Amino acid sequence: MASNRNRKDGISRRDFLNGMLLAAGGAAVARFSPMRAFAAAPPTFCGGPLANDPRALRGGNLPSVFDVGHWLRDQRLTWSANQVVLAPSSFGCDPYAGTFPILDDGGTQDVIIVGAGMSGVSAAYFLRRNWPGTRILILDGQPFPGGNAARDDAPPIPAISSTATAYAVAPYNDFLNDIYDTTDIDWQNHLVADPFYSYFFDDRNPYVLPGVRSWNIDTYGKGLKDTPYPAHIVQDLQMAKQDLRNWYVRHGSPTDPADDSDPRFDYLSPMTFSDYLTNVQRYNRAVVDFYDRYAVDALVGLCSQVSAYTSISFLGAEYNPEFAYPGGNSGMLRKIVKWLVPGGIAGDAITGAFDLAALDAPGAEVRIRQTAMVLRGDTGDSSASVIYYKDGNFHRATAAAVIFAGQTHTAKDSVIHLLGADQLAAMKQVTLAPVIVANVALRRAAPVVDLGYDAYYWGSQYWADFVIADWVGASRNDPERPTVLTFYGGNTEPPEHMPQERLKLITTTFDAYEQSLRDDLGRVLAGRDFDFNRDVTAIYLYRWGHSMVYPKPGWPHGTPINKEGQVIRTPSPREIARQAIGRIHFGAQDVESSPANESAIGAGYRTAHEVLAATLPTHPTRAREARAHPKRSRSFSTV
Repeated sequence: MASNRNRKDGISRRDFLNGMLLAAGGAAVARFSPMRAFAAAPPTFCGGPLANDPRALRGGNLPSVFDVGHWLRDQRLTWSANQVVLAPSSFGCDPYAGTFPILDDGGTQDVIIVGAGMSGVSAAYFLRRNWPGTRILILDGQPFPGGNAARDDAPPIPAISSTATAYAVAPYNDFLNDIYDTTDIDWQNHLVADPFYSYFFDDRNPYVLPGVRSWNIDTYGKGLKDTPYPAHIVQDLQMAKQDLRNWYVRHGSPTDPADDSDPRFDYLSPMTFSDYLTNVQRYNRAVVDFYDRYAVDALVGLCSQVSAYTSISFLGAEYNPEFAYPGGNSGMLRKIVKWLVPGGIAGDAITGAFDLAALDAPGAEVRIRQTAMVLRGDTGDSSASVIYYKDGNFHRATAAAVIFAGQTHTAKDSVIHLLGADQLAAMKQVTLAPVIVANVALRRAAPVVDLGYDAYYWGSQYWADFVIADWVGASRNDPERPTVLTFYGGNTEPPEHMPQERLKLITTTFDAYEQSLRDDLGRVLAGRDFDFNRDVTAIYLYRWGHSMVYPKPGWPHGTPINKEGQVIRTPSPREIARQAIGRIHFGAQDVESSPANESAIGAGYRTAHEVLAATLPTHPTRAREARAHPKRSRSFSTV
């Protein structure tokens, strides 16, 4: 395995496009030195027609965040011990160039976590839970914590609305129960009431009965028997539902994170879900089409393109209790942040505002620093470090260990000088699908008040479904309340087409997305006293945040080996990609195999475990504290 991890200066300039959303490319300002002057420059972006459209710049995930990342993507950074050289842009997107010092940020943290999304804050939680007093610095490039657990709550949005993940499964293992109970994620009081799913059927569905044009309410529940298919297809759908429910309660069956399952079910990993439904279970092809509606949103691919393992894990859970906070999983993340830094959110964790100064208070044991974009990681015998860009300067932060908790495409390019050939090849196999999200504000909920939480339909140019943002709440049955529909894009392209899909994402205009929403709502809400011009009060788009791992066949696990009657698990590329390098650890949703909230938390659990087992017990500061407090356990445990 080739490696150049011992190099002291220079960095290989590699392509940053693999898995990276092609966002905007920087502010068109005159060349400044020192670097801090860039922060005050007036922004004009070169990231497509939405790059400076205020209707696409809400809820975090701003194009300006990616400007700095594109220095890596465009191979413009060359490092030495105490300075960095930034080459001029070849594309004319920004005029930044020059040689800049790397400043020591003077922190005294034990662990640095890169990314303040669900994986990052979960890693911090499990570190603190199992070793109280651990000093943690979380660095995040966005304006606010959240990542794919972010939200939009600014006027004129009438209800807190997700910009990415919408709901989670009731806890089903020890570490989920631990983090939920300790941080007051009171999921029992936020269960999604029936009807959960409703499906719209018309002539866009190739298997529907002739002349049908109507909603089926509670499609995964009581409504399944009334879906407008021929009787033999309805029978197959009911059999498929029971099969998936059986999988969910089967000991050792596919789960999230995937590591927690029994290897005897790994045979499902290299198989597509379509193959499982039609070749293994012998269901009608209409069953595949039915679940395609779900898969293109939740799994970012068709049943013929995603792993049967992940599909069974996801869909089995859909027939069991699930919960949602206002703003989706941002509510869960806020509860964890409030536990880590009690003053970091003013007042109530769900409705309060982030206090950025309190989140990064000097001297605090846990600090969360926003708009801090990590560009490089290094590891040594006794410590690890990162270099990040913030407020016009490059800074170096050092700790006993570093956890890269953001998506692997960013981690890869930050540590590419440390990667051996096998691990680099594995990281390049991480496939992310860009997903467009829209929040559509309605002046009254009457047209959708009976549809339940999540409404799917066939035949859209861009969209798969919409979630009613305030369905989990006391006013769900009030037809006169203003509400928000959160639309999710539906990807039907195979994994190898994702670079082209990212290009489409930045070249599509707001008008195109709006026209698609207009067409879709006009069609599926026809006859429901809905008029787009009258009832829609605002539309906002979110292009950057909801990039999800594509659970392609073979991603959860390798093909198992049967040896002397025992099933042996073989590693998949994700397991090779996430191997620790010295004191640097990798943990995000994508290397846990599925785009699940539980996988993100599982990544935090796993990386905290790695750090506690391999690094902190030998760190001088922690060792002194352990001697001073001999009853404090160094072992990783669940409660």
